[in-house]
Amino acid sequence: MCNNGCTVKCLRTNIRCYLQSKQITIITATDQTSFITHSGNNPPSGFNVDLMKYIGDIYQINFLYRYGQFSQFVPMVQNYTNIISISTQTDTLAREQLVNFVQFYTSGTGFIVRSTYHQTVSGLNDLCGKTVVVLASSTQESDVQAQNVKCKVAITIQSVPSISDMVNAVQTSAAEVGLYGEAVLKAIARKSHNQLKVVGQIYDIQPRGILCNKRNMPLCCALVTVFAHPELICLARRVYQHVYQAL
Repeated sequence: MCNNGCTVKCLRTNIRCYLQSKQITIITATDQTSFITHSGNNPPSGFNVDLMKYIGDIYQINFLYRYGQFSQFVPMVQNYTNIISISTQTDTLAREQLVNFVQFYTSGTGFIVRSTYHQTVSGLNDLCGKTVVVLASSTQESDVQAQNVKCKVAITIQSVPSISDMVNAVQTSAAEVGLYGEAVLKAIARKSHNQLKVVGQIYDIQPRGILCNKRNMPLCCALVTVFAHPELICLARRVYQHVYQAL
């Protein structure tokens, strides 16, 4: 019988029992580009999924994977106690009122443009007068809207539903600049065959992590514990050292 307490000592000896006693569903985005993956071409794949698969191997757990829309992850996790989101949303005070976070790396916002684009984009101030594409309901959308109030020449803001739409807008010159998380943008640029580049100063470096339900504290604590597992830390530091920070 599982002890559902939330102490480090308990979870270290009991975590497999707890996680295996529940069907844990992992949701990941259909509309996001993976940071980097070593899972091959069979979906789901990506940095987050690699880590969860490795956790499954360590603890002999078979997680159930589902795809969903990024904008729906917070309400989905709120409504179902055994669902977690691994698409690494920014840990904000507003979101902490709705869900719990398991923080496991930090990242900031970057700027992506066509490789042939030569206008200066060092920061938000340089977006004035430009056409900028952002993901709808993202922190970047809020950032650009706030900057637009300060501009003498308005920013033309395009809010799109998916990462692929944002990338397409930049590639086709429908937008001059795209904003999103730096790790994702760097992965996109690497895969673009030199069509895109990340420019400017990374800003608003924040902790990011997995979402879990506030009513399922043992699951949240279990995730904190597994992300501190020595084997996982060793793997992450070796393979994903540019995006992962151990708790």
